[in-house]
Amino acid sequence: MTTPTSEMANNWHSTTVEQRLASAAAVLRRLPGAMPRTKLTSWPEVIHSTREAYGWNASQSRPIPPHPQDIQAMDQALEWLFWLSEGERKLVWARACRLPWRGLAEMDGRSHVTLRKLVQAAYQHIAHQLNKQGR
Repeated sequence: MTTPTSEMANNWHSTTVEQRLASAAAVLRRLPGAMPRTKLTSWPEVIHSTREAYGWNASQSRPIPPHPQDIQAMDQALEWLFWLSEGERKLVWARACRLPWRGLAEMDGRSHVTLRKLVQAAYQHIAHQLNKQGR
């Protein structure tokens, strides 16, 4: 009898790879920025006008930080990109970041149909590698 994880281990398809890479890009967008803090004080910000004091300015909300398991899955998916050539890697990551096909075609110089075929072949290559490794 096989366990559910061993059945899933060799069942990678290009669509699941595409979904995992898109999910990795979404997790990466939700990570906090690595900007250095300029102020090293625990004092609150000084309010200079009454408009600032009563919330007349637009509020700034940050996205919810990702769960550690999501970050681990993102790291795994980003490792898959190293199985591709540099050109394929850029195309696949651009699609994971939701860049439109027409925009990619303008930047790359090839038609969007050709780029779709290249990206699909890259997804299939990653799925083949995952199935071969039994992940």
